[in-house]
Amino acid sequence: MAPATASLSNCFTPLPLPPTVEAASFAVERALSRLVRSTDGSCDGDGDTRCPRSLRRLLLCKGVLSSSDGSALVELGQTKVICSVRGPRPAGASSLSGGGAGDFQEGGILRCEVRFAHGFGVRPETAAAACHSSIDSAHTSGGAGGGPGQTAAVAEDEVELSRQLYDAIVPAVRLEELRKSAVDLYCSVLQADGSVLPACVAAASIALADASIEMDDLITCCGAAAIAEKGKGGGEDREDSLAPLALLADPSEEETTLAVGTVTLAMLPNFREVTMWEMTGRLSQADSTAAIELCRDGCATMHRLMRKCIVEGVTEGMV
Repeated sequence: MAPATASLSNCFTPLPLPPTVEAASFAVERALSRLVRSTDGSCDGDGDTRCPRSLRRLLLCKGVLSSSDGSALVELGQTKVICSVRGPRPAGASSLSGGGAGDFQEGGILRCEVRFAHGFGVRPETAAAACHSSIDSAHTSGGAGGGPGQTAAVAEDEVELSRQLYDAIVPAVRLEELRKSAVDLYCSVLQADGSVLPACVAAASIALADASIEMDDLITCCGAAAIAEKGKGGGEDREDSLAPLALLADPSEEETTLAVGTVTLAMLPNFREVTMWEMTGRLSQADSTAAIELCRDGCATMHRLMRKCIVEGVTEGMV
Protein backbone atom coordinates (compact mmCIF):
# COMPACT_ATOMS: atom_id res chain seq x y z
CA MET A 1 0.00 0.00 0.00
CA ALA A 2 1.45 3.30 -1.05
CA PRO A 3 2.05 5.76 1.80
CA ALA A 4 -0.31 8.73 2.00
CA THR A 5 1.14 11.96 0.79
CA ALA A 6 0.35 15.38 2.16
CA SER A 7 0.54 18.55 0.14
CA LEU A 8 1.96 21.66 1.75
CA SER A 9 0.58 25.11 1.06
CA ASN A 10 1.83 28.54 2.01
CA CYS A 11 -0.45 29.88 4.75
CA PHE A 12 1.41 33.19 5.10
CA THR A 13 -0.59 36.19 3.96
CA PRO A 14 1.50 39.39 3.89
CA LEU A 15 -0.06 42.54 5.28
CA PRO A 16 -0.55 45.37 2.80
CA LEU A 17 1.85 48.29 2.92
CA PRO A 18 0.65 51.77 3.85
CA PRO A 19 -1.26 53.33 0.93
CA THR A 20 0.55 55.56 -1.52
CA VAL A 21 -0.41 59.11 -2.36
CA GLU A 22 -2.50 57.98 -5.32
CA ALA A 23 -4.28 55.41 -3.18
CA ALA A 24 -4.86 57.99 -0.45
CA SER A 25 -6.50 60.42 -2.88
CA PHE A 26 -8.74 57.63 -4.13
CA ALA A 27 -9.60 56.75 -0.53
CA VAL A 28 -10.68 60.35 0.09
CA GLU A 29 -13.06 60.21 -2.85
CA ARG A 30 -14.36 56.85 -1.67
CA ALA A 31 -14.93 58.14 1.87
CA LEU A 32 -16.69 61.27 0.65
CA SER A 33 -18.85 59.26 -1.75
CA ARG A 34 -20.34 57.37 1.20
CA LEU A 35 -21.65 60.60 2.71
CA VAL A 36 -25.15 61.77 1.88
CA ARG A 37 -25.62 65.55 1.86
CA SER A 38 -28.91 67.38 1.69
CA THR A 39 -29.82 71.03 2.02
CA ASP A 40 -32.86 70.48 4.23
CA GLY A 41 -30.94 68.42 6.81
CA SER A 42 -32.74 65.16 6.03
CA CYS A 43 -30.76 62.03 5.22
CA ASP A 44 -32.09 59.13 3.20
CA GLY A 45 -28.98 57.10 2.44
CA ASP A 46 -28.83 53.35 2.04
CA GLY A 47 -26.83 50.88 4.09
CA ASP A 48 -23.48 51.99 2.64
CA THR A 49 -24.01 55.72 3.13
CA ARG A 50 -24.82 57.94 6.08
CA CYS A 51 -25.46 61.55 6.84
CA PRO A 52 -22.35 63.54 7.88
CA ARG A 53 -24.19 64.59 11.07
CA SER A 54 -25.33 61.09 12.04
CA LEU A 55 -23.59 58.53 14.22
CA ARG A 56 -22.74 55.03 13.14
CA ARG A 57 -24.68 51.97 14.28
CA LEU A 58 -24.84 52.06 18.08
CA LEU A 59 -25.34 49.30 20.64
CA LEU A 60 -25.42 50.01 24.39
CA CYS A 61 -25.78 47.28 27.02
CA LYS A 62 -25.41 47.45 30.79
CA GLY A 63 -24.82 44.72 33.37
CA VAL A 64 -22.98 42.41 30.98
CA LEU A 65 -20.49 41.14 33.61
CA SER A 66 -21.84 39.41 36.69
CA SER A 67 -18.51 39.57 38.55
CA SER A 68 -18.35 43.39 38.50
CA ASP A 69 -20.19 45.98 40.54
CA GLY A 70 -21.07 47.70 37.27
CA SER A 71 -20.37 46.94 33.62
CA ALA A 72 -21.33 48.02 30.13
CA LEU A 73 -20.74 47.06 26.51
CA VAL A 74 -20.65 49.70 23.77
CA GLU A 75 -20.48 49.08 20.03
CA LEU A 76 -19.99 52.19 17.91
CA GLY A 77 -19.79 51.07 14.32
CA GLN A 78 -17.04 48.44 14.28
CA THR A 79 -15.54 49.74 17.54
CA LYS A 80 -16.33 47.53 20.53
CA VAL A 81 -15.50 48.40 24.15
CA ILE A 82 -16.42 46.62 27.37
CA CYS A 83 -16.08 48.40 30.72
CA SER A 84 -15.98 47.03 34.27
CA VAL A 85 -16.28 48.99 37.53
CA ARG A 86 -15.04 47.69 40.88
CA GLY A 87 -15.98 49.57 44.01
CA PRO A 88 -16.38 51.68 45.92
CA ARG A 89 -14.10 49.84 48.30
CA PRO A 90 -11.75 50.99 51.09
CA ALA A 91 -8.60 52.65 49.79
CA GLY A 92 -5.22 52.02 51.34
CA ALA A 93 -3.44 54.67 53.36
CA SER A 94 -0.73 54.92 50.71
CA SER A 95 -3.36 55.77 48.08
CA LEU A 96 -5.03 58.45 50.18
CA SER A 97 -1.82 60.17 51.27
CA GLY A 98 -0.30 62.72 48.93
CA GLY A 99 3.29 63.42 48.07
CA GLY A 100 3.91 65.88 50.94
CA ALA A 101 3.88 65.30 54.67
CA GLY A 102 0.45 65.76 56.20
CA ASP A 103 -1.24 65.83 52.78
CA PHE A 104 -4.23 63.51 53.10
CA GLN A 105 -7.13 63.12 50.70
CA GLU A 106 -10.53 62.97 52.38
CA GLY A 107 -12.52 62.26 49.23
CA GLY A 108 -12.54 59.19 47.07
CA ILE A 109 -10.13 58.06 44.37
CA LEU A 110 -10.98 57.20 40.78
CA ARG A 111 -8.60 55.02 38.79
CA CYS A 112 -9.08 54.62 35.03
CA GLU A 113 -7.30 52.06 32.89
CA VAL A 114 -7.75 51.38 29.18
CA ARG A 115 -6.23 48.29 27.59
CA PHE A 116 -6.43 46.82 24.12
CA ALA A 117 -7.41 43.17 24.14
CA HIS A 118 -4.78 40.74 22.92
CA GLY A 119 -5.19 40.43 19.17
CA PHE A 120 -7.83 43.17 19.04
CA GLY A 121 -9.32 43.77 15.61
CA VAL A 122 -7.79 46.49 13.46
CA ARG A 123 -7.78 47.32 9.77
CA PRO A 124 -5.00 45.60 7.74
CA GLU A 125 -3.49 48.97 6.78
CA THR A 126 -3.26 49.97 10.44
CA ALA A 127 -1.76 46.62 11.41
CA ALA A 128 0.88 46.99 8.70
CA ALA A 129 1.76 50.51 9.85
CA ALA A 130 1.97 49.34 13.48
CA CYS A 131 4.20 46.48 12.40
CA HIS A 132 6.65 48.85 10.71
CA SER A 133 6.62 51.23 13.70
CA SER A 134 7.21 48.35 16.13
CA ILE A 135 10.27 47.28 14.13
CA ASP A 136 11.68 50.80 14.34
CA SER A 137 10.90 51.06 18.07
CA ALA A 138 12.49 47.67 18.71
CA HIS A 139 15.81 48.99 17.37
CA THR A 140 15.63 52.13 19.52
CA SER A 141 14.12 50.76 22.74
CA GLY A 142 15.31 47.17 22.64
CA GLY A 143 11.81 45.87 21.97
CA ALA A 144 10.40 46.96 25.34
CA GLY A 145 6.88 48.24 25.86
CA GLY A 146 3.39 47.25 24.91
CA GLY A 147 2.99 44.10 26.96
CA PRO A 148 2.74 40.58 25.54
CA GLY A 149 1.85 40.64 21.87
CA GLN A 150 1.49 44.43 21.78
CA THR A 151 3.69 47.06 20.18
CA ALA A 152 5.16 50.15 21.79
CA ALA A 153 2.73 52.30 19.79
CA VAL A 154 -0.22 50.40 21.26
CA ALA A 155 1.18 50.86 24.78
CA GLU A 156 1.43 54.61 24.21
CA ASP A 157 -2.16 54.66 22.97
CA GLU A 158 -3.28 52.84 26.13
CA VAL A 159 -1.58 55.39 28.39
CA GLU A 160 -3.01 58.31 26.41
CA LEU A 161 -6.53 56.85 26.35
CA SER A 162 -6.38 56.20 30.10
CA ARG A 163 -5.42 59.83 30.73
CA GLN A 164 -8.12 61.16 28.41
CA LEU A 165 -10.76 58.92 29.97
CA TYR A 166 -9.85 60.10 33.47
CA ASP A 167 -9.94 63.76 32.43
CA ALA A 168 -13.37 63.28 30.87
CA ILE A 169 -14.94 61.23 33.69
CA VAL A 170 -13.58 62.62 36.96
CA PRO A 171 -15.37 66.04 36.88
CA ALA A 172 -18.76 64.30 36.94
CA VAL A 173 -18.08 61.77 39.71
CA ARG A 174 -18.90 62.95 43.23
CA LEU A 175 -15.69 61.82 44.87
CA GLU A 176 -16.47 63.87 47.99
CA GLU A 177 -19.26 61.39 48.73
CA LEU A 178 -16.82 58.45 48.54
CA ARG A 179 -14.76 59.25 51.61
CA LYS A 180 -11.57 57.19 51.83
CA SER A 181 -12.82 54.88 49.10
CA ALA A 182 -11.53 53.92 45.67
CA VAL A 183 -13.34 53.15 42.43
CA ASP A 184 -11.48 51.21 39.76
CA LEU A 185 -12.63 51.53 36.16
CA TYR A 186 -11.30 49.14 33.51
CA CYS A 187 -12.01 49.51 29.79
CA SER A 188 -11.03 46.78 27.36
CA VAL A 189 -11.00 47.63 23.65
CA LEU A 190 -12.10 44.51 21.81
CA GLN A 191 -12.11 46.08 18.36
CA ALA A 192 -10.97 49.50 17.17
CA ASP A 193 -12.33 51.29 14.11
CA GLY A 194 -12.26 54.95 15.10
CA SER A 195 -13.92 56.89 17.95
CA VAL A 196 -12.34 54.67 20.60
CA LEU A 197 -12.38 57.40 23.26
CA PRO A 198 -16.10 58.23 22.79
CA ALA A 199 -16.90 54.53 23.09
CA CYS A 200 -14.80 54.25 26.27
CA VAL A 201 -16.46 57.32 27.79
CA ALA A 202 -19.95 56.00 27.02
CA ALA A 203 -19.11 52.57 28.44
CA ALA A 204 -17.56 54.09 31.57
CA SER A 205 -20.56 56.36 32.20
CA ILE A 206 -23.07 53.52 31.87
CA ALA A 207 -20.93 51.20 34.00
CA LEU A 208 -20.61 53.81 36.77
CA ALA A 209 -24.37 54.31 36.74
CA ASP A 210 -24.85 50.53 36.83
CA ALA A 211 -22.58 50.41 39.90
CA SER A 212 -24.71 53.11 41.61
CA ILE A 213 -21.82 55.58 41.73
CA GLU A 214 -23.16 59.11 42.27
CA MET A 215 -22.51 61.44 39.34
CA ASP A 216 -23.66 64.94 38.46
CA ASP A 217 -24.59 63.80 34.96
CA LEU A 218 -23.83 61.14 32.37
CA ILE A 219 -20.62 62.02 30.55
CA THR A 220 -20.85 61.85 26.78
CA CYS A 221 -18.15 62.18 24.17
CA CYS A 222 -18.16 62.61 20.41
CA GLY A 223 -15.57 63.25 17.73
CA ALA A 224 -15.63 65.02 14.38
CA ALA A 225 -13.27 64.83 11.42
CA ALA A 226 -12.62 67.46 8.77
CA ILE A 227 -11.89 65.97 5.35
CA ALA A 228 -10.65 68.19 2.53
CA GLU A 229 -12.54 67.55 -0.67
CA LYS A 230 -10.46 67.09 -3.81
CA GLY A 231 -9.85 70.36 -5.58
CA LYS A 232 -11.05 72.50 -2.64
CA GLY A 233 -7.83 72.84 -0.76
CA GLY A 234 -5.95 70.52 1.53
CA GLY A 235 -2.55 70.33 3.14
CA GLU A 236 -0.43 73.32 2.18
CA ASP A 237 -3.05 74.58 -0.29
CA ARG A 238 -5.53 74.78 2.55
CA GLU A 239 -3.87 77.94 3.91
CA ASP A 240 -4.82 79.90 0.79
CA SER A 241 -8.27 78.39 0.34
CA LEU A 242 -11.49 79.60 1.90
CA ALA A 243 -13.51 76.58 0.79
CA PRO A 244 -15.14 74.82 3.77
CA LEU A 245 -14.08 71.32 4.76
CA ALA A 246 -16.41 68.34 4.81
CA LEU A 247 -17.20 67.72 8.50
CA LEU A 248 -18.11 64.21 9.59
CA ALA A 249 -19.40 63.17 13.02
CA ASP A 250 -18.25 59.92 14.64
CA PRO A 251 -15.54 59.18 12.05
CA SER A 252 -14.22 55.69 11.43
CA GLU A 253 -10.51 54.92 11.52
CA GLU A 254 -10.21 55.30 7.75
CA GLU A 255 -11.99 58.65 7.85
CA THR A 256 -9.81 59.81 10.76
CA THR A 257 -6.66 58.88 8.84
CA LEU A 258 -7.80 60.88 5.81
CA ALA A 259 -8.83 63.93 7.87
CA VAL A 260 -6.79 67.13 7.93
CA GLY A 261 -8.03 67.81 11.46
CA THR A 262 -10.11 66.22 14.21
CA VAL A 263 -11.99 67.51 17.25
CA THR A 264 -12.98 65.41 20.27
CA LEU A 265 -15.33 66.79 22.92
CA ALA A 266 -16.58 65.34 26.21
CA MET A 267 -19.25 67.17 28.18
CA LEU A 268 -22.08 67.08 30.71
CA PRO A 269 -25.11 67.77 28.49
CA ASN A 270 -27.50 68.76 31.29
CA PHE A 271 -25.04 71.35 32.63
CA ARG A 272 -23.61 72.32 29.22
CA GLU A 273 -20.13 71.98 30.68
CA VAL A 274 -17.13 70.63 28.77
CA THR A 275 -14.89 68.22 30.67
CA MET A 276 -12.39 67.40 27.93
CA TRP A 277 -11.58 68.97 24.56
CA GLU A 278 -8.80 68.09 22.16
CA MET A 279 -8.06 69.06 18.57
CA THR A 280 -5.51 67.80 16.07
CA GLY A 281 -4.44 69.32 12.78
CA ARG A 282 -4.83 72.89 11.57
CA LEU A 283 -8.37 74.16 11.24
CA SER A 284 -9.65 77.66 10.67
CA GLN A 285 -11.81 79.36 13.28
CA ALA A 286 -14.97 78.74 11.27
CA ASP A 287 -14.16 75.06 10.70
CA SER A 288 -13.20 74.44 14.33
CA THR A 289 -16.37 76.17 15.57
CA ALA A 290 -18.52 74.09 13.23
CA ALA A 291 -16.73 70.91 14.34
CA ILE A 292 -17.31 71.76 18.01
CA GLU A 293 -21.02 72.34 17.39
CA LEU A 294 -21.18 69.02 15.54
CA CYS A 295 -19.56 67.29 18.54
CA ARG A 296 -22.04 68.94 20.91
CA ASP A 297 -24.95 67.68 18.83
CA GLY A 298 -23.43 64.21 18.88
CA CYS A 299 -23.01 64.36 22.66
CA ALA A 300 -26.68 65.34 23.06
CA THR A 301 -27.75 62.38 20.91
CA MET A 302 -25.50 60.00 22.84
CA HIS A 303 -26.87 61.32 26.14
CA ARG A 304 -30.44 60.56 25.11
CA LEU A 305 -29.56 57.00 24.07
CA MET A 306 -27.47 56.37 27.19
CA ARG A 307 -30.37 57.40 29.43
CA LYS A 308 -32.60 54.99 27.52
CA CYS A 309 -30.03 52.22 28.03
CA ILE A 310 -29.91 52.78 31.79
CA VAL A 311 -33.71 52.55 32.00
CA GLU A 312 -34.29 49.69 29.56
CA GLY A 313 -30.93 47.88 29.76
CA VAL A 314 -30.23 47.75 26.00
CA THR A 315 -30.25 50.38 23.25
CA GLU A 316 -29.57 49.65 19.60
CA GLY A 317 -30.11 51.50 16.35
CA MET A 318 -28.87 53.96 13.78
CA VAL A 319 -28.81 57.62 14.79
